Amino acid sequence: MFTQLPIDKSMKNSGLTTNKKSVYKYKNRNISVQLTRKYRKTSDEVAPVFWRITFNRKLKHIFTGFEFSSDDWDDFVNRDLRKHSDCKQTLDRYLRLTLIPAIDGLAEKNSFSFDALDKLINNSPDSIGLNEAFDQKIALLESEYRIGSAGVYKATIKALMRYKYFRQLRNRVDKNAFIALCKEKRHITIGKEVLDIAQTIRFEEITPEFLEECEKFWFETEITPATMGVYMRTLRAIVNNRRGDKPYIEAVKYPFGVSRGKYVIPEGGRREIALPIEQIWKIESYQTENEMLANARDIFVFMFYCNGLNFGDLCRLRYENIDGSNNEIVFQRKKTLRKTAKPTYIYVPILSPMIEIINRQGNNEQDGYIFPFLNGIEPIDRNETEIKKTIVSALDRINSSLKVIAGDLQLDPNLSTSYTRNSYISYLTGELLVNPIVVRKMVGHSTRKDVTAGYVNLTAKKRLEINLKLLNPEKRYAVINSGRVI
Repeated sequence: MFTQLPIDKSMKNSGLTTNKKSVYKYKNRNISVQLTRKYRKTSDEVAPVFWRITFNRKLKHIFTGFEFSSDDWDDFVNRDLRKHSDCKQTLDRYLRLTLIPAIDGLAEKNSFSFDALDKLINNSPDSIGLNEAFDQKIALLESEYRIGSAGVYKATIKALMRYKYFRQLRNRVDKNAFIALCKEKRHITIGKEVLDIAQTIRFEEITPEFLEECEKFWFETEITPATMGVYMRTLRAIVNNRRGDKPYIEAVKYPFGVSRGKYVIPEGGRREIALPIEQIWKIESYQTENEMLANARDIFVFMFYCNGLNFGDLCRLRYENIDGSNNEIVFQRKKTLRKTAKPTYIYVPILSPMIEIINRQGNNEQDGYIFPFLNGIEPIDRNETEIKKTIVSALDRINSSLKVIAGDLQLDPNLSTSYTRNSYISYLTGELLVNPIVVRKMVGHSTRKDVTAGYVNLTAKKRLEINLKLLNPEKRYAVINSGRVI
């Protein structure tokens, strides 16, 4: 998201101008600055926005920390600022207090070069710091309703700030007492005291030594290796500034890597979140008069029988995705919809319990979405933000109810919809010993690097044969053609 910088008289007098094509231009002698967006082939794909500096026909790009789609960029260019007010302060401050003074000062001394500009910008108190880079990334993710990803970035910067706080006070605090406090309040806000003392983290502080000591501190506070790995990879993503011209840290000082003197991110084992098939059946048989719990139960079970379907993809399922001739649901995963030149379809045999669930929880009218989560929202690009927001809200409700069910049935207290996919894959590969290539085709995982995958022909009969083995043999299901769907 972006906001237009206000153009006052002083800025006009200094050489800063605007027009529809260039958005912003600033010029001092043979040095020019322009705000520009990197081109993307797909118009609705977000792309980074840079300050482009031209000097003697050579270019330098400085990433602003913001990115948006072609439509948002058009809004920005055409002065539609209602959606871009959140970026005004950051852009205005950087342009007025950092970029223009640095350019003007070097131009006045006839000593301008990109290296000289880098030194001035990087040593400036107004240049972007680690905390600001995290804030920008979090704001972007939240604007796209990627709440889970935003939460990972928030947790990472909190953990880094706790270490910075300890690093500055380690000679003046009781280490054991502080470690105990961190264990107790690991998932609680870091607090004003920590922020006041630690203040901020500069990119130049991120050295291999800093990271090694940080890892040791996290280990002492009982943060698992897997979580540490997540934190460090998240930090590396910020440092890399992958959408930008180059990393925030220059190559010679870049702290991550496998060579001598670099920091190696620890590998952590993945937490097992697959349920045995017996527990899936237990959830399926769960009885309740509570409508929210019944809905969560049905959605969870449907997702499992639907080849471990993602919740977002479930919400987007429409009656037109039903192939009546083969009794299958056919769809593309939203996650990979625009990432492959050749469409990859998932074919799901419609089992009796799926019909029962649709009859209980689905829409009565069979000309739109199968389930009512997105009713009233047309599935077009301009509604994607509203769709994502609605999905996130519905998912929170479902997962909250699943944790109640887990408590009643004495199952994993962290039960969520994400268990369905892992459980489906685990049961097929571990218990039924289904060929992994077949499983990958069933769930829509990439098979591009596996030549053998091209020779695997999965017929509707074969898919049904596999999924029928998921059904509880002790449960009596309705006749497959008794529902209104088929």
